[in-house]
Amino acid sequence: MLFAFAIIQPKYSERINHIRALAAFGIFVFHYEHFIAHAFFAPLKSSNLLELLAYHGYFCVYLFFVLSGFLLAKAYPDKLDLKGFFARRIGRIIPAYYLCIAVYCLLFTTSLPSPNLMLAIFSYDLSTYPGAIGHLWFINRLLECYLSFPLLWWIVQKTGRVGLTVIYLFCLSSGAYWVIHFQATLPDYYFSLVLCLSHFILGMLAAYQSSQSRHKLLAAIVVLVFLMTLAWFHQNTWQTPLDYSWLSVLWLNFIAVLFVVLIRAYLFLPIYLPKLISAMMLKLGNISYTFYLYHFLVIHFFIMNREYLTKYNSLNFMGLFLVCVITATLFQQLLGIFSRGVIYISNRATIPHKR
Repeated sequence: MLFAFAIIQPKYSERINHIRALAAFGIFVFHYEHFIAHAFFAPLKSSNLLELLAYHGYFCVYLFFVLSGFLLAKAYPDKLDLKGFFARRIGRIIPAYYLCIAVYCLLFTTSLPSPNLMLAIFSYDLSTYPGAIGHLWFINRLLECYLSFPLLWWIVQKTGRVGLTVIYLFCLSSGAYWVIHFQATLPDYYFSLVLCLSHFILGMLAAYQSSQSRHKLLAAIVVLVFLMTLAWFHQNTWQTPLDYSWLSVLWLNFIAVLFVVLIRAYLFLPIYLPKLISAMMLKLGNISYTFYLYHFLVIHFFIMNREYLTKYNSLNFMGLFLVCVITATLFQQLLGIFSRGVIYISNRATIPHKR
């Protein structure tokens, strides 16, 4: 028992999965807060830090974009095999995506999915997704970022970080122009490609920086600014009518900077955690993609069947989280079997038949 609470220093790869786990957990907390515990974006007058973090947990989705850009830039510093790159990304995204749609149809509908829904991953139209799988918009944007990566990588090879920085600033300025000139709502900007791509590019830029940085000082500054401005932002955006707000541009891009600093600090500074906590985060990080896909199906089921919930909010939270983890683990195993089967058939097909 004491061994589980022994203090360890996680490895680099384990820390990456810890970050994925934090992002997945934050998104679950956000959805639980707004769909199970309370009404969707019901006004919150509290200034309690934990309540505000749960209320604004939507920004954890951007941690995935920043981390994806960071990891891809680290994985392909000077060589990029396009065939292998797209095979790995598409092989990971597409099967899990369509399995999620199949599960949704089996559980919540009595008909086959519409052609528009089956093709939605190749275009972006939030209205195509039914409410139970509305969170799949993230997969569209992530796939678009993956498709843009070879071009961004080529620009880095030709111009260094300068060209990538120019594109990042262009995304920021075009997003700001769109919000301010056309008075785009905060949710519209939140879902936009220009914002998601800018966060992805910022992650790439962070990967090209030297590891010799003042991580402690930068982390302390951005966390302090975040904590000081969270309540103020809360009262001046989400607590007012969701119309045009230039604050959304500043806030959602500051969140990306916050994540970049924290990612680099967590990966490069000495970090010590209890062995049990590290193992739990590692497990959640390993299933973070399937957890994201299926957690809202679990939540939607309990939205429709609230009689299965107890009167104790903390018990409901822990129960739903455990069900989400089990569900994600099972589907991850299923996808793993499918993947191994495809590889086996592919290998058999390429082996010359002996006479």
